[in-house]
Amino acid sequence: MKPDFWKRLAETARRAPAGPPAEMPFGFDTRVVASWRGRQEPEEALPWTLLLRGALVCASLILLLSVAMNYQALKEREPGSVAIADSAIRMSMLP
Repeated sequence: MKPDFWKRLAETARRAPAGPPAEMPFGFDTRVVASWRGRQEPEEALPWTLLLRGALVCASLILLLSVAMNYQALKEREPGSVAIADSAIRMSMLP
């Protein structure tokens, strides 16, 4: 025969105390908040912080590589011969 879970639940509810205690036990609220913070931060915040930190590192490396590769072009005031030839080729290709 299958156990009747609803009947067992109703019996347990009837045996429960009538009202809540008059006052919360000393330190209970701080323990609950500390437990809640301890469980929530590592599960939820840790993956996002690692992902954002990795994205910041990748963006910084890309920025540094692009500045290092274009340092010579940023240093020159007048365009070089390659830039002039590139500009002439592009101008000749326009209709």
